[in-house]
Amino acid sequence: LVLRGANPDDSRVYVEGLEIPSAYHFGGLRSTVRSTFLDDLNFVPGNFSAEYGRATGGIVGLGIRDPASDMLRGDFDINLYDAAFSLEGPLSDNAAIGGGFRRSYVDTILPAVLPDDAPLSFDTAPRFYDYQLIATWKPTKTHKLRAFYYGSLDKLEILFDSPRDDPKARGTLATRTMFHALHAQSTLDISPSLRQEAALRVGLQQLKFSLGPEYVFDLFSWGFDTRVSWRWKLGEGLSLRTGLDGIVRQVDLNLSLPRPPKEGEEQVPASTLKTLSAVFKEWVLEPAAYVDLRWRPTPSLTLTPGLRVDYYSPIDRFTVDPRLTAQWKVAERTELRAGVGLYQQQPLYDESSEVFGTPTLLPERSLQTSAGVAHTLAEGVEVEITGFYKKIDQLVVRNLEVGADPDADPYTNEGVGRIHGVESLLKARLEGGFFGWISYTYQRSFRRDRPGDAERPFDFDQPHILTALGSYEIGAGWTAGARFRLVSGNPSTPVLGAVYDTGASVFVPQYGEPNSTRLEAFHQLDVRIDKTWTRETWKLSAYLDVQNVYNRGNPEGTNYNYDFTEGQPITGLPILTILGVKGQW
Repeated sequence: LVLRGANPDDSRVYVEGLEIPSAYHFGGLRSTVRSTFLDDLNFVPGNFSAEYGRATGGIVGLGIRDPASDMLRGDFDINLYDAAFSLEGPLSDNAAIGGGFRRSYVDTILPAVLPDDAPLSFDTAPRFYDYQLIATWKPTKTHKLRAFYYGSLDKLEILFDSPRDDPKARGTLATRTMFHALHAQSTLDISPSLRQEAALRVGLQQLKFSLGPEYVFDLFSWGFDTRVSWRWKLGEGLSLRTGLDGIVRQVDLNLSLPRPPKEGEEQVPASTLKTLSAVFKEWVLEPAAYVDLRWRPTPSLTLTPGLRVDYYSPIDRFTVDPRLTAQWKVAERTELRAGVGLYQQQPLYDESSEVFGTPTLLPERSLQTSAGVAHTLAEGVEVEITGFYKKIDQLVVRNLEVGADPDADPYTNEGVGRIHGVESLLKARLEGGFFGWISYTYQRSFRRDRPGDAERPFDFDQPHILTALGSYEIGAGWTAGARFRLVSGNPSTPVLGAVYDTGASVFVPQYGEPNSTRLEAFHQLDVRIDKTWTRETWKLSAYLDVQNVYNRGNPEGTNYNYDFTEGQPITGLPILTILGVKGQW
């Protein structure tokens, strides 16, 4: 997620108010929660309410629906990439249960299409699975209990048949990402004017990476997340929302790796870097409290001031974030919107670790402002335009004094930044079966790592982002849709040459100014055609989904030869054709 110029680590994805450990399989191929059980999706790229924190970018909130309580229902989806199914139905008059499972089988197809002379082979080809089990019970008309058990696993092992240019980067590359969680919720209407919502999630998570015999990163954590809130209607046009949320984790870490590159830094051969080794266990505690007041002084004006307080045990610091949003309906079809607020998040755990970081770091901080207008042009046609500006400081950067003074702290808070831009959206849902939108964002994001340094773009500075999509119900059960995306290429740092390191027996690249060049733009067209047969008790669909129709080799980086005299672009996925069938009953 690159929201308003922020790095992906600066944004959060929540499921029913609690952050999900991993939102996507393999970085973005599929979501780890199937859309079958999704009730809504709330996308807030900035100036979100005091209810959420620990992020300086934006948030995405996923809502989970209750299982069907009227009859036994189910669905399946089988295609060339993965297969999934779900079942749901009532247990009694006031209880219901549902569940689903999905597994990919690329690992059975890939060996058949991989060339025999490829310089690698899959010991375990890419595969994933995810599952969800949901149960609800309504003991009274004013009280609902719900349990949600879900999890995900991604696994990949690659065996390099020939040595790589870096002597230490050889052998088997293995990755494993996994989480399992039990999420319990209670919604209670204490009175007509007071509602209490409580949630508790207990779970575990593992992120494991290894490369040959030299490098390993094995992170295992378990603990619980909790959230409780009260919504109180104080009077006509006045309501109060307050609550507590917290994270408690025990983290076990075993690693043997060089320090990872930071924002604006490029990777150099691992053989030239010092390997850090550590085995430790620690507790992480992050409690928070928030309050906001929703006030309508007039029928057309809504003001929502809020305040959030967080505590971060890894750096032993509190943060206080005031926020304010406003909506003013100036005409029947026109609404003005504005927001201002302070947003803070703790540094990454490797940056604040007592073992190999700086535990006295300050939280990174962002002052966000936005203003916009939403207008209904005609029935079913809406347009939105929003301008935004973010001032960022206390960014964590590498301490350049470490080379001269080994006792110096590895990281400091000297970085500052600024992000500004304009978002526009034209959305239409018309009679006759057409739905679509066109969105365009212009944004720039710059930072200065240390006083006196030149300003440079962030790693995810994307000046132009265009998305156009549409879906049309042709008739007789046929539906056709298409999506086109165009995004400026990410900033890149040029290689000026290389020197030979005799100790490590590798060439070391010499880089130019950080992020002074840019990759080629990303653009891609996807199309989909569905045919649906509907009967009284069941529905069957066949679909053809073609991604990257014109087989664009979108560059994601550059792969250099051993001495960095020649480079070729690393491209993303080629044309991908998925044929499948879906059924519902």
